[in-house]
Amino acid sequence: MPDPNTSLDLLEPVLDKHDIQGNIIPGFNKDHETLIFFEIVDVSQAKKWNGLLSGHISSLYEVLNFKKVYTSIKQRSAEEPSNLIATWINIAFSYDGIKKLAKNIEEINAYLDKDFVDGLDASTSKNLGDPEEPSAEGNYNNWVIGGPKSKPDVLLIVASDDKQILETRVQSLINKANSYGLKKVYEITGHDLSFYGDQTKRGHEHFGFKDGISHPGVRGRLSDNPMDYLTPRPENPTSDLDSPEFSSSGSRPLIAPGQFIIGYPKQSQNRPRMAIPTDPNLPIALKNGSYLVFRRLRQDVEAFENFVNRESKKIANRPEFANMTPEKLKAFLVGRWPSGMPLALSPDQDNPELAKDESNNNKFDYDKDQDGFKTPVISHIRKVNPRNQATDQGIAAKTLTFSILRRGIPFGQPLDMSKPDPIQGDRGLLFLCYQTSIENQFELLVTKWMNSSRSPTNAPSPLNNKESGFDILVGQNKQDWRKPVHRHDGQDEMGKGRERFGLIERSINNQSEEVQIFAKGLNLLDWVIPTGGGYFFSPSISSLKSFFGSN
Repeated sequence: MPDPNTSLDLLEPVLDKHDIQGNIIPGFNKDHETLIFFEIVDVSQAKKWNGLLSGHISSLYEVLNFKKVYTSIKQRSAEEPSNLIATWINIAFSYDGIKKLAKNIEEINAYLDKDFVDGLDASTSKNLGDPEEPSAEGNYNNWVIGGPKSKPDVLLIVASDDKQILETRVQSLINKANSYGLKKVYEITGHDLSFYGDQTKRGHEHFGFKDGISHPGVRGRLSDNPMDYLTPRPENPTSDLDSPEFSSSGSRPLIAPGQFIIGYPKQSQNRPRMAIPTDPNLPIALKNGSYLVFRRLRQDVEAFENFVNRESKKIANRPEFANMTPEKLKAFLVGRWPSGMPLALSPDQDNPELAKDESNNNKFDYDKDQDGFKTPVISHIRKVNPRNQATDQGIAAKTLTFSILRRGIPFGQPLDMSKPDPIQGDRGLLFLCYQTSIENQFELLVTKWMNSSRSPTNAPSPLNNKESGFDILVGQNKQDWRKPVHRHDGQDEMGKGRERFGLIERSINNQSEEVQIFAKGLNLLDWVIPTGGGYFFSPSISSLKSFFGSN
C-alpha cells in the first residue's frame, strides 16, 4: 500500500491559484511598492469597500503568469522588458481589524494563531529583543507605525513596475478608502535601489548585499496534472527519502505549502519528504490565507560603514590578518559576499560572475565547516538558515519547518558617504514575511536563533558546547553582549588550532586554547533599528468578499 504521508494529493496538493493572494506566492518582487495603513472608522462602509476591493486583489495565478511571460521575454531578448508593466494589490488585517469586520469571529477564534491574536505589542517587542530604554528610537512606544499611537486595522500592499502608475493608483485607492469609512494612518514607499541610478545596486539592500537569495521552494500543483508543479523540479530527482528534495535549480529546498498557506498539508518534522494532513475542521474563512509579519527596520548605514572601516584597519594591523578589508569583514558578518556568493563556497574573495547562477548561490551546506572556519557561526545567514543541519530545536528534517517567505523591499535612497545625507539616515528595509505560525517561524528565528548567544547548529563540535555569539548584523538582543563569549577551538583541516575573535581567525601554531571575547571591544552599535511593525492576516480573496465584506 502507498504511504499516505507521501501520496501525491498530500505532498503536492492542488493549490487554489485564483484564491491565494499573489504576494504570498509567488511574491510581487516589483521595483516599486507602497504600504498603506488604515484605521477602520465606519465598519459597515469598510465592509462594502472590502467587497468592492476583492475584485482588484492580485492572485497567485495572475502574478505567476506575469512572471512567466516576463522571464520568457527577458531570456529571448537578453534584457529587461521595459514595456511590460503590471500593478498589483494585496490586503491584510490586524486582529483588531478582524474583530471589527468579521461576521462571526467566534467561528475562527479557536483556530487563529495565538501570537497573531496577541499582536506585536510592547510585550512582544520586548520578547523580540527590541530596545527597552524609553528614549531609544527602536523602543515600541516611539515607533512611527504600529506603536501605541498608530495601531492600524488594515495594511494595503500596492506594487508596480512603474513609479508614476503606482503613485496614481495609490492615491486613487486612498481616496476610495476614505469615502468608505477608512482613515489613512501611515504610508511608505520602497524602491529597488537601482531606481536611484546605479544599476549595480539592483536587488541589493542598503548595507550593499544582494538580497532575497535564499527562498524555500513551495510544494503543490497548479492543476490536476501530476507534473504541473508550482515550483519546477529537476529532470533526475534524487530518490533518498531521508534527504530534502530541491527545485530544478538544485538550490531551493521543497517545503509543504501548509507552512505558508493555511488549509494545506504541513511539513513533517521527522521526514523531509513527508507532509501532515490539515485539520478537517478548519473554518473555510481561514483557508488560503497566511499570517504576515511587518517590521519597519531602519538601517544605520553610516554607523555600519564606519564600524567595518575602523575595525578592519585595526585587524589588518596584525601580520596574520594583513589582507583584511572592509568588504571581507562585512562578508564575515553576513556569511556572503556582496554579490551573494557564500563564504562556504568562496571563503577568500567574492566571485560576482559565479554568483549570477542561483544554484551557485545556494547549493551549499555546513557539513564540512562545523566550527565555522569558512562561514562564521555568528554570521547572519548561518544563524537564520542552518540548512541541512540538526539544531537545538531537533533533527535536520525539523529545520525545514521554520522557513518563512520573505517579501521585503528597501526604503530610502542609498547613502553616499562623501555627501551630506538628504534624508538624515531614514533608510532601511520594509520587512515582510508570510507563514502559518508566527511563533514557530518568524518569532523562533528571532528569539531562539538570531538573539541567542548559541548557534542553532547542534552538530558535534567543541564550539557547540560554548556560546558562539548573537547574530551581530541584525540581532536585537544587545543587553547581554557585554558578557564574555567563550570558545574552545579544535583543529582545522591543516592541523592548526585557530583563535577566533567573534568574526575572524588566526593560526596559533598547532595549539588550541580557550578565549574570552568581549563584544564591546568591537565598538558594536545597533545598525538595524525597529521603527514600526505589526502582525496581520492575509485572507483568501473569496473570504475578503464573503467573510470580511458586506456579501
